[in-house]
Amino acid sequence: MNNHDYTNQVTVVITTFFAGEKLDHCLDRLPKKISKIIIDNGNEFKNKTIYEQKYENLNYIIPKGNIGIPSSYQMAWKYVKTKYMFQTQPDVLLNNDCIQELYAATKNYPNAAILSPIIFHDKKYEASGNFFFIKYNARKKKITNKITFNKIYDDLPVGDFSVDAVSATAMLIDTDKLGEINGWDTNIFAYFEDVDLCLRFKLQGYEVVKVKKAKLDHQAFSSHDKKFHRELEFSRNFHYCWSRIYFMTKYEGFIKGKLLSLGLIFKFIAKIIIYIIFLKKKKLSLYVSRLFGTISSLISLRSFYRPNL
Repeated sequence: MNNHDYTNQVTVVITTFFAGEKLDHCLDRLPKKISKIIIDNGNEFKNKTIYEQKYENLNYIIPKGNIGIPSSYQMAWKYVKTKYMFQTQPDVLLNNDCIQELYAATKNYPNAAILSPIIFHDKKYEASGNFFFIKYNARKKKITNKITFNKIYDDLPVGDFSVDAVSATAMLIDTDKLGEINGWDTNIFAYFEDVDLCLRFKLQGYEVVKVKKAKLDHQAFSSHDKKFHRELEFSRNFHYCWSRIYFMTKYEGFIKGKLLSLGLIFKFIAKIIIYIIFLKKKKLSLYVSRLFGTISSLISLRSFYRPNL
């Protein structure tokens, strides 16, 4: 398969938030001819001209404010004119043929809504960062058991395989099938939007496939400038807890979602008291953010927190 085949069929979408040179490193690994869309949630207006001049076939879009990950992909989707959309993030370094191998695999798996590469974390393969197990009832559209990472098999897979869900680190998405489920759940700001997307595809009868020949390296939690780390760590923990409760309530029912949130609230309050006593400021901030996010989700507030940078 030559480059022309897949570069005309795939649009790369990257969400960024003060990514700095990470974004350049990510873009440098992409074919020049492939269409690229950047959604800049940091609203760095000066970057639009810089990146559109530096990289071919790149559309740099700046939304009104920080709209979050699912809404960014939903916005980008409106500009995608190709059959496939490859979503990824700035802290990812693709192998040169990663997208090409994913596109080639679409011919073998016509029922796949998502194809995902094998993900290395700082050059090490960890199955837990690649895919999830979800036990769900397709008829009732409910999860019957909690989501679990695959923590058992850390050896490289011997071939392609179907999974319940993959992380948002990198997904090649069939945009026709995406239209059938109306895209992402934009109630979510960050976290669990990937599992939610995969689950809704699975409930429609589509597959999610890991493709062995497609590979990339993910430098986890490094897609932003280090000077913003503390504030973004607070935001990350807030949204993870908010989304966890939201997702459970959505798929496991109101009662289970609220019971989980109440249990976590008591746990987090206990941790906060301990860290106040022992003057552990970093740990205190961590659990305050988790408590804040959990309570917000419990009382059905939207995922409103935004880092103040």
